[in-house]
Amino acid sequence: WKSNGTVESAKVLCKALMPGVPAWRNKVDVVVCPILPQLSLVKKITTKSPFKVCAQNVSASSEGAFTGEVSASQLRDFGVQWTLIGHSERRTKYGETDELTA
Repeated sequence: WKSNGTVESAKVLCKALMPGVPAWRNKVDVVVCPILPQLSLVKKITTKSPFKVCAQNVSASSEGAFTGEVSASQLRDFGVQWTLIGHSERRTKYGETDELTA
């Protein structure tokens, strides 16, 4: 996903993943990480599957005047239990460090 895709491509990708479920069910946790505008859609599509939905990023700050940021408590309130942090482009383009992501 990264910052790519449309609603239609998210639907296609989720449906393409479904046939692989029997091979790994009850063996591993699988998370899908859509872009934020598609989080609700992907969560709905995967509701009856073993997939977990993951946010691509979470703010280091809690709620407040941080336009465009999403806090951990907001993601939790939405039912998202996973998030990516510390990924390479966030480190190289935004200067995120181990200390910030810890």
